[in-house]
Amino acid sequence: MRNTSALIVGAQFGDEGKGKIVDSLVQDEDFDCVVRYNGGNNAGHTIVSDGQTYPLHLIPSGILHPHVTNVIGAGVVVDPAGLVQELATLTERGVDCKNLFISDRAHLVMPWHKVIDAHLGGKIGTTARGIGPCYEDRASRRGLRVGELVDENNRVDKEHFGARFSEVGAHKNELIQKLYGLEPLDLEKELAEIFHLAETFKDRVCDTSELLYQIKTEGKRVLFEGAQGCLLDLDWGSYPYVTSSTVTFSGCLSGSGSAHIPERRIGIVKAYSTRVGEGPYLGELGDYETIKVQDVAKKGEPLPPLSDDEKQKALNGDDLLMGRWIRRAGREYGTTTGRPRRCGWLDLVAVKHAVQVSGLTEVALTKLDILVDIPKIKLITAYKDGDKTLTTFPSRINQLARCQPVYEEFEGFGEVKNAKSFPELPRAAQDFIRRIESYLGIPARIISVGPERSHHLVQEETHVAG
Repeated sequence: MRNTSALIVGAQFGDEGKGKIVDSLVQDEDFDCVVRYNGGNNAGHTIVSDGQTYPLHLIPSGILHPHVTNVIGAGVVVDPAGLVQELATLTERGVDCKNLFISDRAHLVMPWHKVIDAHLGGKIGTTARGIGPCYEDRASRRGLRVGELVDENNRVDKEHFGARFSEVGAHKNELIQKLYGLEPLDLEKELAEIFHLAETFKDRVCDTSELLYQIKTEGKRVLFEGAQGCLLDLDWGSYPYVTSSTVTFSGCLSGSGSAHIPERRIGIVKAYSTRVGEGPYLGELGDYETIKVQDVAKKGEPLPPLSDDEKQKALNGDDLLMGRWIRRAGREYGTTTGRPRRCGWLDLVAVKHAVQVSGLTEVALTKLDILVDIPKIKLITAYKDGDKTLTTFPSRINQLARCQPVYEEFEGFGEVKNAKSFPELPRAAQDFIRRIESYLGIPARIISVGPERSHHLVQEETHVAG
């Protein structure tokens, strides 16, 4: 698999475990560069290395490898405060971030974006980090870019950026006051803070499209890393309950500024499914409004596992308890927000949609170990819309909302963490994976059986052509 380049994209609603797979691929297959091409610090990747956990939001998942060039592309929106905080956290833990470069064409998340997002974003369950409003300004040509804050000589451009910030900020303050009835921002104070933050990352700003061109010219291997998941894509996801960027393969090209098509296109698929925020979600286990109240955990205090009595009720059909079983076993709480994630069974109809719109050549199946000891496991293989059976993901949100899942049931399996190859997995786990492969029509070449880097196996040969 010594391909020139590869794409990593989430094939569900995000939180599939992309960061771990990127980190493992960089270590095992000698990639020279990792490019983040979309989203902002509303995304969250978690990497576990040598017993240490590294939550990442803006910075690409190759940052733990000093020899790897890490690029934040033009398709990413950059929150200066979030970026500096992330750099400081990594540096304090001994990670040298000198191998990070930021596109001068990337847009900046400004203070007014966060204010507006916090005021309006609750309707679709945003993270209130200003990502959507920033992309709106980008499309309407009111945005401010990294290259305006940091000039071509890597100096903070106080004169130009100050004038642009004041112009746009005055308009936004008027909007915040008159339309939303909120307190205006102290623009002078906010600008001074941005200038201070920019001193930390100014030396990392460059034309990353040119940088990637040189890397490719030298024959080096590039890994493109997407944030969120295909089902949150602005065009191809469950609109309007989506993110504000292009998550799919096409976003890789525009967001990175590299026209090279990755030969290997890997969709990350969790062995079950999760979703954060609002929107229709087939196969959901439990009522979301109840989950938001009952499944909240204090930071650093994981919820206890289910009792034997609760597990039996879950197996007898109590969906809320089954969802809680998976949520607690998988620690399904948002890396960025800390919110409890909605949990459900793996939806192959939705994943097949992601395979098609991103031209995926294989999947990496993650968190197989979370299903250990659940005696009965389900897959969604079709939807019922009245008397119609659907095997394609509906584009109309009202149709998706009224659909009901059609399940196939599988026997559960025991411990998987000690497996080093596919034949070493329990037979029931093998059958489960083979059904996923046959439905999607592409192989599961990578199978993650635990949280550590070492907890994954690679299938060199599969029963599916890929």
